[in-house]
Amino acid sequence: MNWISNSVGPAVEQFAGVIRLDLSNALGRLQKQSRATRIATFVMLFGLTACLDLVVDHNLSLFPVYLIPTLYSAWYLGSRWAYASCLAGGVVWFVDDRPGWYSYHYRMIPYGNLAGRLLVLALIVAIVNSLKDAFEDQYEAERRVVLKEMEVASEVQRRLRPSRLPDYPGLDLGFVYRPARQLSGDYYDFIPLSSHSTAIAIGDVSGKGLSSALLMASLQSLVRTNLAMREGKLNRFATETSECLYEQTADERYATLFLAVVDTHSMLLNYVNAGHNPPLFFRKWTLSKQQSASDVLDKGGPPLGMFRRSQYQCGQILLQEGDVLVFYTDGITDAVNRELAQFGEERLRESVGQSLSLSAAEICQRIREHLQTFTGATPQWDDITLAVMKVKPELSEWATLESAVSEPSNWPRSAMDLAFESDMRLSRKGTKGNKQPPRR
Repeated sequence: MNWISNSVGPAVEQFAGVIRLDLSNALGRLQKQSRATRIATFVMLFGLTACLDLVVDHNLSLFPVYLIPTLYSAWYLGSRWAYASCLAGGVVWFVDDRPGWYSYHYRMIPYGNLAGRLLVLALIVAIVNSLKDAFEDQYEAERRVVLKEMEVASEVQRRLRPSRLPDYPGLDLGFVYRPARQLSGDYYDFIPLSSHSTAIAIGDVSGKGLSSALLMASLQSLVRTNLAMREGKLNRFATETSECLYEQTADERYATLFLAVVDTHSMLLNYVNAGHNPPLFFRKWTLSKQQSASDVLDKGGPPLGMFRRSQYQCGQILLQEGDVLVFYTDGITDAVNRELAQFGEERLRESVGQSLSLSAAEICQRIREHLQTFTGATPQWDDITLAVMKVKPELSEWATLESAVSEPSNWPRSAMDLAFESDMRLSRKGTKGNKQPPRR
């Protein structure tokens, strides 16, 4: 008997749990229906009940069946509809019990029985309304607690993200961040590494809600505290971060990340792409707005935390005056309009290509306007994060001058330069033995 109870008990509990879940889902779907649909459902239920009561044998009481439309109206339509259902049921009973409809024998209408049935239905409606009000009050109290906790979590997450643009010499930066919910799984950051080096990161965590927000906070701490990134070893940085996320999260949780380190002395941008959308890279002097193969920043590896051990490659590009780099998450390209058409990478590329002469903040604003025009009144269902980096002219000139000073072999060797050097050598020979300063 113990073996039977041990075997059957869990199965029964599991079956009961499935039934409760299906019933809860069904009730939830009914609650989400429009009011017109709920009224039509009530009329159908009451009509079927009344027809059955009028058709079947009059000695068979169908009073309990009237509980179905009455309880439905009390829960989904309100107390007025529930009491109206009671009165409508009373009318049907009066007609059904009226003498002469189904019998040739005269008898008095059982008013006491009719009043008793109406009183029972009214009491049931009152009890259901009281229970509903208690559930709604409890739900509202729990909802306020959850909203308060979400507000606190949202405030913490807001403080984790950069609230204003950093000021880096030679770099013009801009960003747009618009979460779809109170908490977001998108990640962006501007991390100063030295007086001439900075890191720009953008990422997207799988899933939505509180769990994604917590994983985003964990990702930010891992990125900011990693020593390999500050040493310039981005492949080791990505491997270590991926291993840490794999140990801290479930199998289905991961994060995409693009990290770029900009050195304003050498004008080099080193990057690693961990499964993220490759940023759009625009050269100022290019005739085509399409990226060349060497300008697609896709070197890297799989998303962080997806596998136990992952290997990553690093990429490098040389920046020039006027270059524009656009970092973004898929909330921009996957945004849809009323026709369910996606904004897509091509529209994003066109928006940036038409705005290359503007500042980074103006480019962000132009993309945001184009996206808003495209989506219209369609609700936003994914987080939108955008960051733009533009190389200022003074950075390019300063870096070129510094490179020329540190590398004499790179100096220009024109005919005028050679003549000037020859005159200087002759001047030095003429004054080599003269201890007196030349007369002015």
